[in-house]
Amino acid sequence: MSADRSGDLQPPTFGLAGRIVFCVVMSSFLFGYSVCVLNSCGDLLAVVFEWCGNDWQSDCMHSRSAQGLINASVFLGAAFGALLSGRSWFSKMGSRNQILLSDLFFALGALICGLAIGKWSLVIGRLASGLGLGISAIAGPVLIAEISPRERRGTNAAMHGVFITVGILASIAFGIPQSPPPSEPGMTISGLDVWYWRVLLGLPLFVAFVQAILLSQVFPCDPPSLLVARSDNEGARKMLYRIYNMDMPEKPDLKNKQQASLELQLKDLKDAVDTARAIPHIRVIQAMCDPFLRTAVFLGVGLAAFQQLCGINGLMAYSNSLFADAGLKPSSLTLASTLMATGNVCASLFSSRMVDHWGRRRLLLTGSACQTISMAVVALLIDKTTGQYIPQEIAGPLAVVFFTLFVMSFSFGLGAVTWLYLSEIYPIEIRGPSLSACGIINWLSSFVVVFGTRFLSLLSACHVFGVVCFIGFLGTYIWVVETKGCSMEDSPLTPRSGRASSVLLTPNSSSVPYTKMPDEEEPAALPKSKKSQGSRKLS
Repeated sequence: MSADRSGDLQPPTFGLAGRIVFCVVMSSFLFGYSVCVLNSCGDLLAVVFEWCGNDWQSDCMHSRSAQGLINASVFLGAAFGALLSGRSWFSKMGSRNQILLSDLFFALGALICGLAIGKWSLVIGRLASGLGLGISAIAGPVLIAEISPRERRGTNAAMHGVFITVGILASIAFGIPQSPPPSEPGMTISGLDVWYWRVLLGLPLFVAFVQAILLSQVFPCDPPSLLVARSDNEGARKMLYRIYNMDMPEKPDLKNKQQASLELQLKDLKDAVDTARAIPHIRVIQAMCDPFLRTAVFLGVGLAAFQQLCGINGLMAYSNSLFADAGLKPSSLTLASTLMATGNVCASLFSSRMVDHWGRRRLLLTGSACQTISMAVVALLIDKTTGQYIPQEIAGPLAVVFFTLFVMSFSFGLGAVTWLYLSEIYPIEIRGPSLSACGIINWLSSFVVVFGTRFLSLLSACHVFGVVCFIGFLGTYIWVVETKGCSMEDSPLTPRSGRASSVLLTPNSSSVPYTKMPDEEEPAALPKSKKSQGSRKLS
């Protein structure tokens, strides 16, 4: 008999998959925490270790270079972690075991930073944490996507972005007890300002330990796709029924619409694994030259680079310093950053509800457009030529408001959608190597942005990142296609998909004729479906 792909399945909101997702997003928390943890204590570190040659000054070229290197080194380590994730032997570990390995690196990095005695020990600790970040940033979204029911995949995947923002908020808010750094000779740091930074940098040790216990002892569950790949079909069937909170029958009843739908999902997984086994390993460089695969590869790499080149991590990592450029008082800087991070969390929560309603493309377009506008307004407010018509007591707070809008727009679009989108656009033949390549590009872009932003004024940052966001918006409008509701086992960027919405990438577009490439072969004819909604017969 035939069964519709979705059936009448209603997976529980916080069933087994929901609990595992909650455990996985602890890595997302560590992601956000690692990005901004030095925002409130970086200047105090400059005083503690006397990077400016005295016991009171925090802003000098040596201090900026040291802070930039320490902040950015976590992203350099993440690039190596992403490179490791692309190895075929590493992929066979499964995403859950990869996250457990990342916890080891996070814990090691936190321990080294918490006991640091100078600049280079901080760099080494951040590099170790970066290795964990690079691994978990790929393994986390993949495990969420693989363990989640299709009906809740978008919402669950958006939790990755939400908990990144929660980590950012925590890293900034935990810094509120600290005082501003000294501003003139004779002033020195005292009390908790002398040692509290060690607590901030060491906190990931505790979070990583808790996550490792949960995923190894409480929920040692691998997703159905991995179990099928290991030839454990019964284990995959049992896990699939557990995900949907259904009792697994001894023999499936295909007249039962829900059971038929789950059996169809299992059959899809088996077909996908069999197809992957029959196809030789494809490197990214080969995929770039293949007319069937090159579009997905280039689009994914471009989107991964855009997510970081828009400046989000640089602006967040140094928000206190940038807010000072906007005219805020030193005592209000961390509080302003905390309010910004709070708005960031709210935007992520909203986008997590909208990602399966609005679709990926619409969120990306809306977010990048708002980022462009926000940077333009902040530049106008703080520019001496145009800002002279606005009182300073108003321009400063308004700049913070639109800076916050920039961050919220990122969370609404690029932050919530990018890695979900990347996990959906790649055919299974190249998913692992391509995600690894995207991760490397993403982290190297972030390293450049975070290191370089430390030497930019707020006005210069607005000009640079505003232009990047505008270019990214145009690229998204032209090339990004919708993936809402698609199967992970079928890329919407291939000719057989039929889900493309971009006029330049859709072969059947009526507005722009499709130009066949010289090395492109005719696509194989697809069997006609009896139902437009994708119904198929179960064999």
